[in-house]
Amino acid sequence: MKETVTMWKNTRMVILVALSAAIYAAFLIVFKGGIVLVPGITEVRPANVFPPVFGLLFGPAGAWGSAIGNLIGDIFGGTLGVGSIFGFFGNFFLGFVPYKMWGATFGLVKKDDMSMNMGDWKKIAAFELVSLVSSAACAIIIAWYLELAGIVPFAFLGITITVNNFAAAVVVGPILIALLYPRVKRWGLLWTDIMKKEDVGKGFARNIGSILMIVGSLGGLIVGILVATGTAGQELYAFAGSSGQTSVWLAVLPFIILIIVASIMLSGREQFVEETL
Repeated sequence: MKETVTMWKNTRMVILVALSAAIYAAFLIVFKGGIVLVPGITEVRPANVFPPVFGLLFGPAGAWGSAIGNLIGDIFGGTLGVGSIFGFFGNFFLGFVPYKMWGATFGLVKKDDMSMNMGDWKKIAAFELVSLVSSAACAIIIAWYLELAGIVPFAFLGITITVNNFAAAVVVGPILIALLYPRVKRWGLLWTDIMKKEDVGKGFARNIGSILMIVGSLGGLIVGILVATGTAGQELYAFAGSSGQTSVWLAVLPFIILIIVASIMLSGREQFVEETL
């Protein structure tokens, strides 16, 4: 995770943070008055296609831009509240996980071609995988906190945020990448073109790290839902049942820790290779 700190000394990366945050916030604000799923917490968010795309293109700048953009969207969209605290962290991981996992996707992205050329079906599959994992990571971080705060039951919010995030990225994401990647690459704005390799964390056992990220994100979502609907008596798409159950907090916490450990294990250095369009 070293690059999430070292990037701030690079002016172009800071500009990309501002650009990512502005675009994300603008689209979030536009849809704030649309279909509300949980009043004051979340709504249908087509804008959620941007974090994984910005994360892949701009690396840590895209992750920070997603976090800051979501906070700006809450401020100017009238939904700023206690949920915005972990909304910041959740959206950070929505942009962070894709670029950290890219290249550690079980051979879908080859070492000699780390490009985001979506003409290759394996690259599309890799994009969908990292988008799904990042969607779940974002969801359990936010849902765990709001369960802890006794505001929204984990089962309802965990599923809602995951589906909301992934639905936005699953179809439009590859198209957006296909349109933006060649231009961003040509303009020299890919994060790997801007940052120095030594400013990126070395990581270790990246394939295991990728597995742990999947287990932490998807496993945390599944286990959290099972515990919430079983022990805590919550319903999948209703507010019935108790909120603030200790069993849910304790069941999901180890998976959040796994996500953090996996973030340290995954590097991103392997992406500093000659790319082909």
